[in-house]
Amino acid sequence: MNTNKTLPLLLFIVALLTSCKVQDTSFPRGNDIESISLENKGLKRIPRSIKRCKNLKFLELEHNQIKHIPRFIAKMDSLRSLDLNYNNLQLNETDIRHAAKVKKLSLGANNIEQLPENIGILQCTNLNLGKNKLKDLPESFKDLTQLKHLIFYENEFETIPEEISDIKELEHLDFYKNKLTEIPEFVGNYENLKYLYLSYNEIETIPDTLRNLKSLKYFYIHHNKIVKLPDFIVEMDSLERLGVGYNKLISMPDMSEMPYLIELNCEGNLLEEFPWKLVFKPNMQMLIVRDNLFELSEEEIEILRQPRGVIVIF
Repeated sequence: MNTNKTLPLLLFIVALLTSCKVQDTSFPRGNDIESISLENKGLKRIPRSIKRCKNLKFLELEHNQIKHIPRFIAKMDSLRSLDLNYNNLQLNETDIRHAAKVKKLSLGANNIEQLPENIGILQCTNLNLGKNKLKDLPESFKDLTQLKHLIFYENEFETIPEEISDIKELEHLDFYKNKLTEIPEFVGNYENLKYLYLSYNEIETIPDTLRNLKSLKYFYIHHNKIVKLPDFIVEMDSLERLGVGYNKLISMPDMSEMPYLIELNCEGNLLEEFPWKLVFKPNMQMLIVRDNLFELSEEEIEILRQPRGVIVIF
């Protein structure tokens, strides 16, 4: 296609999508469009003319009223990312077949209570199922061994399901705002895990197997019921950011020698001793310690107010 003609055409399409009803928009044949965003357009279905976009890689359809994933999506070999967050999906086995080849699939905030039994045929590496009503997973979920990013933010899980125990490639696991009471020992087998989000649950202890998470960079487990942090946490050399605020901690291990730790949030606990060593840790950036039991003298407060590399919120 002539580049000089393509650019005005693409600009026209963008202007059209933002100024009129999408149902009246038709994508032309032979276009080179790689990304389409149709957020908050009142769509009840995915426009059929999108199948003319043979080079389409990214399709964003958040905040619409779409119920199903059409058959033509399965034939769009270039499509890498499909975002259907905040729709009215009535997800069934046919929808899963149509979305099977998409690498990044976002199905959050659709009030999904149960996943189809054939969920295991998905080929995605990124799967977002946050803000739904899931309590368990079908058996075939264990076949999604290629997953690297898995989000169950704000669902109704009471335990991290066994069906994800063998997904060894996981790098990002999110169970924020569920009803978890414990961390299964198998979580320690995720050797590639870099981001672990378990905040806003009912967790009381951190199992010893988590010492094996040698690649972990971000660990957020604030707003739980943890009484003690395990001593092995200081051996997690890759850890950069740790959030343990609003638990029931009465003490903290000395983390001043952790090489990559740059942020610690331990606010809202029962700590009586101020972690002074972290204030002077060379690469420290953020230390949040407010709402604990320790008392600082005027002299100590003045020291904390002096400019330095770390921001201390006390």
